Formats: sequence, structure tokens, C-alpha cells
Amino acid sequence: MAHRILMQVVFTGAQVFGKAFVQAYKQAAASSAAQATSAAAKEGGISLQESCSILNVRSEALQAEEIKARYDHLFNVNSKEKGGSFYLQSKVFRAKERIDKELVKHEPSPNGGASAGATGS
Repeated sequence: MAHRILMQVVFTGAQVFGKAFVQAYKQAAASSAAQATSAAAKEGGISLQESCSILNVRSEALQAEEIKARYDHLFNVNSKEKGGSFYLQSKVFRAKERIDKELVKHEPSPNGGASAGATGS
């Protein structure tokens, strides 16, 4: 009888430990995913990939005219006056803001440099 009770205690303890281990693993995975996206947060709160997805443009071929046209359309469609969502309108604004930062980075400088931030010493 004592053997059976001891086995139940061991089996129940193993189940509890297993469930706790799985939950701790899930939390660790979520934490590492959050750290991976923190670089995007430092850059302006939104990643370039997410910005391109919101405005429905390809990140390989960013063109200011196409981005402006898609931004204008989505911003107007989501305006409060037309029954849209301020939240979605804000996401569209932040997406354009992030893509504009990327365009400025890759825009050639007037003195022939590769980026606007590069200066010769």
C-alpha cells in the first residue's frame, strides 16, 4: 500500500515539474522573441518589414511616389470622418514614418557619399 502511495506522489510530482518546465520554456521563448524585436523598437517602434506590410509595398523596391500614394489612400480611408479607426490611421502613419527613415538612410548625399549620415574626416 505504501508503495502505491509513493508511486502516486512521484508520478504527480513529475507531472507538476513537467508542466512547470514547459511553461518556463514558453516564457523564455517569448522573452527572446521580445528581445529580438527590441531593435525595431529602438529604431522607431516598428520594423521595416511590418511597415512594408502595412503599406503593402515591397521592401526591395521602395519608391517614394508609391509609398506616398498608398499612405494617402490608407490614411484617408481610416479617417474618423469616414468611420475609420484612429488606431489604424496611427499604424499607417508610423509605417510611413519608418519607411521614410529607411529612404533617408539609403539616399545618396549631395557630396557623393553613400548615406546622408556619412561625413568625411
